[in-house]
Amino acid sequence: MPPTSTLAQPVPFWHRLRQIMLYPIRGAAFFTLLVLTLCTFLSVVPGIGWLLSIVTWLAAYKYAFEILRATADGRMDPPESVLKVDGGVVWRLIALQLIYMVIVLVAMLFGGPVVGLFALAVIVFLQPGCIMSLAIDGSLGNALNPATSFGIVARVGWPYLAVFGLLFVIQASVATAGIWMNKFMPVLLGGPLLNLVSFWGLFAAFHLMGYLVYQYHEELGYDPESHRHQLPTLFNRDGDLLERAQNLVRDGHNDAAKETLRGEIRVRAVTPEVHELYHRLLRSDGDAAERTEHSRQYINLLMIEKQETRALTVIREAIDADPQFTPMQMEHAERLAERARMAGQSQLAVDLLRSLLRQSPRNPSAPRWALDAALLLVDRFGRDDEARALLEQALSRCEDATLSEKLQAALKPLAPAKV
Repeated sequence: MPPTSTLAQPVPFWHRLRQIMLYPIRGAAFFTLLVLTLCTFLSVVPGIGWLLSIVTWLAAYKYAFEILRATADGRMDPPESVLKVDGGVVWRLIALQLIYMVIVLVAMLFGGPVVGLFALAVIVFLQPGCIMSLAIDGSLGNALNPATSFGIVARVGWPYLAVFGLLFVIQASVATAGIWMNKFMPVLLGGPLLNLVSFWGLFAAFHLMGYLVYQYHEELGYDPESHRHQLPTLFNRDGDLLERAQNLVRDGHNDAAKETLRGEIRVRAVTPEVHELYHRLLRSDGDAAERTEHSRQYINLLMIEKQETRALTVIREAIDADPQFTPMQMEHAERLAERARMAGQSQLAVDLLRSLLRQSPRNPSAPRWALDAALLLVDRFGRDDEARALLEQALSRCEDATLSEKLQAALKPLAPAKV
């Protein structure tokens, strides 16, 4: 049995609610909280106060992103600095918020208040997933893609709803505190205290989102920094996956084994051994379209891994199952055709060259593919009629004078087609 990780699983976030709420008043987070609150006093400076206020909040969001990322990596102590976070991620968050505002306004403009409120509700629901995605990889495109957030919801399940509810409670608490301070406290004291509470809510919310990523890092396909440093060197995630799938196969649960492998293959890169088992299961009992699509993936991986011999076997099976099969990469098909020719697998070489011609008949290399296929058809199989058809078609499209001469020379000894 392959060795497994000895690291303890993260404590569920619902058992750490007190620590999450107190996180902003610990260590460097508390110091940052105080400094940022003091900086908000600069907003009263004539002329540039508004600019200093914007800079203060940008710094707050940058530190909040560092909290999220540090927590996602398994570091429960507040970060000492914000050097690891690209400042552009904050601007991308602002862009994200502006885009969402435009979406809601457009929805209200063209669909009315009901449609606008529905769009707002969906955006608010997906926003935690968007922020987590943006903090982890910094990609605005991924954050804007609803599939990213829905994917997080699907993989995490009901805990995402619980986190969404907690975030709502945090923000509602901040808003309530603001109303109370505006009503009962002097402006000079209430304003800074409101900013203090707002920074607390911001840091606690981002710590909570980071902990959700940390707790469900396997489901989300994220590798925390703490695990990268501590996992035993003998740990083999794919080995464990293979063992589970093979056990299911031995117990006669082939569909469950396929589903287990399919789920991993779709969300992360796996080894050729995992693809091989999945390929065998699809070959024995699988949907033809799914088998064809997986064959393309598998062949692409085998070529990257320099396993061309195995790739030839897989592509032979794929073409036998679907004569119209074409590999994912054109250069892989060319290389495999040459490899098949050299290995004496002439029919496979011809099939691959023909697949290239079907896929890209006007490619500048198409006449050369046709010439190579025609020579194999004549020399190895004596199929002159098929060879002539390929050569004539290639000659009609060839723009290279030297290659045209070779095509004509190959066509000349072939007997005219019988009428």
